[in-house]
Amino acid sequence: MNRISLPYPEITNPKRHLDSSEAESRRLFPYYAGFSAAFVESTLATIELSKEAVILDPWNGSGTTTSTAFQKGFTAIGSDLNPAMILVAKAGFVSKLDIDSLVPLSHSIVDNMSFLSEPLIHEPLSNWFSDKSARLLREIETRINQTLVSHSTYLSLDNAESLEKLTPLASFFYLALFRVTRRLTQEFVASNPTWIKVPKDDSSKKQLTGTQAISLFLKEVETLRDQHHFISSSDFDTKRIKLKLSNAENLPLEKASVDAVITSPPYCTRIDYAVATYVELAVLRIGGERFSQLRRSLTGSSTVGKTSGEIKHEWGNECSAFLNALMNHPSKASSTYYLKNHVQYFESLYKSLSETSRVLKPSAPCVLVVQNSYYKEIRNDIAKIICQMSESLSLKPTHRADFNATRSMVDLNKNSKKYIGKRSTIESVLFFEKAL
Repeated sequence: MNRISLPYPEITNPKRHLDSSEAESRRLFPYYAGFSAAFVESTLATIELSKEAVILDPWNGSGTTTSTAFQKGFTAIGSDLNPAMILVAKAGFVSKLDIDSLVPLSHSIVDNMSFLSEPLIHEPLSNWFSDKSARLLREIETRINQTLVSHSTYLSLDNAESLEKLTPLASFFYLALFRVTRRLTQEFVASNPTWIKVPKDDSSKKQLTGTQAISLFLKEVETLRDQHHFISSSDFDTKRIKLKLSNAENLPLEKASVDAVITSPPYCTRIDYAVATYVELAVLRIGGERFSQLRRSLTGSSTVGKTSGEIKHEWGNECSAFLNALMNHPSKASSTYYLKNHVQYFESLYKSLSETSRVLKPSAPCVLVVQNSYYKEIRNDIAKIICQMSESLSLKPTHRADFNATRSMVDLNKNSKKYIGKRSTIESVLFFEKAL
């Protein structure tokens, strides 16, 4: 698709580093993906919706779209398949009225703790922590659950029903524990910051005392209290904000029920979005087969099935040309693993865009932030591919703006450096309108 002339005064660059409010120290969670709150604000002003409008983000992540839309007075729906990100997004809705209660509550959670004498069977935190240290962190997590989630019995936070019940206040304390475990495992983060390694032997695992674990948790609660911009509303209005554990390929929404979509589909850079939150999922007791299942389900997963899907004509000529070039590339595994991986990505992307079209009202806008990528020297023009996919999905391209991206996650791969001179990374903001 050729670049379309823009009647709008300006389409804002979506990058977070250009928004002063998105400074690393003020962000709830170090989520590498997504766009800034300033971009969402600008986009909402551009598309000029009524205050009764419903805004959807099918890949909600840490919740930038939903929190910004909510604060601007709209009804917001966020969908994500990763339970950890549902908690992060929900934690952003803690009320200002709760600020003075946060530190006292954190002391209530850890006071008179009787640490578990035996580790949980298949404890996922034991990937990085000694048995004793994992027990310490698990006891804090259990106390959060019993204090703020379900007093009588432990409530597993790995399904839609339990996450629906979870309050922003409970999510806040889970977020504090997320941040503690993330800091403690920082030395295991690989050169690619979205990938965390597992120590080869027990001697390399992290060691904690009970005093250290409690101190780190209490300090993190204070840090979040002091740095976080709290939403002014006194209640988590479930009529105006809904955060759903659901797949973008199968949204639990009625047909033509959404007034606008603002989102960023997972980039086709083989970022493993489950491994990127491996530690946080471990805090939620998600490991083993449950983790593997989640990993396989996410768009952009680096895992592939045993059989390769078909290249569909409705994906467009650009997608077919890219996949054929990839399949015929002489490098190792191009026609096997890498072809399967990319076909899987485009299959998921197309299904998700189809769902987005289904839930949009006629004439409603859909705004996507996408980034091109490369397989070796072969350009994967995601913006053009999505525009061609939209032709069979009742989505009409209306506006576009391209921005040079100073870095791409795929370029963190040292083996890619010989191709970098042939690459230019472009981040595109694409506007569509649902056909009548």
